[in-house]
Amino acid sequence: MALVYRWRKAHGLEYRNEAPHLVEKRLAEGWSTSKVVAIAAKTAVPVAAAAAPPHDVTDDDAPPTRDELERKAAELRIKVDKRWGDKTLAERIESALKG
Repeated sequence: MALVYRWRKAHGLEYRNEAPHLVEKRLAEGWSTSKVVAIAAKTAVPVAAAAAPPHDVTDDDAPPTRDELERKAAELRIKVDKRWGDKTLAERIESALKG
């Protein structure tokens, strides 16, 4: 007989005393032969989340940030009034680019 452990969010630490021929089956189901490993699993990142590619922070379809608008305005030598909203600033940049 061998003890196997697993951590369940709703129940906490669970353990079973399994026959040797069932230990491999329990390990495949997420159980562990170590109490420490089972408890550590409660804070582990799921395998699917760990294998997922990192989220792309830059989005080309996203509207420009205020900082980007101000840099483009400075590049085009547009005097920016701090009272302007992003929409007004973007309109001024567009009109400067058109002509």
